[in-house]
Amino acid sequence: MCNAIMHSLMPLALSSAFGEYLKRVQDLGAMEGQHGAVELNPTLQPVLEALHHVLSGGEVEVRVVRGGQPDIFQELQERAAKATEETNAINQPVGTLILTAI
Repeated sequence: MCNAIMHSLMPLALSSAFGEYLKRVQDLGAMEGQHGAVELNPTLQPVLEALHHVLSGGEVEVRVVRGGQPDIFQELQERAAKATEETNAINQPVGTLILTAI
């Protein structure tokens, strides 16, 4: 009898910039532990819970107690923006014309 856990994959087109952003977040300590046994850094748990409240229709208040290193903060902001832009670009329907009126 096989006790293997079955996992399924969902096709989702993400840009390489998105992967690079996630890798950088991981490198900065978002996840802790050994491969196969990683967990979210406990200091991020309240942030994740706040996100889940927003996604489930709730409202949260976020307060930065002490700002981080400005250069790393700016790098992450830029990486997140680039990841969003590139992921949106690769997920545009082929042959779709997008017009913007000014």
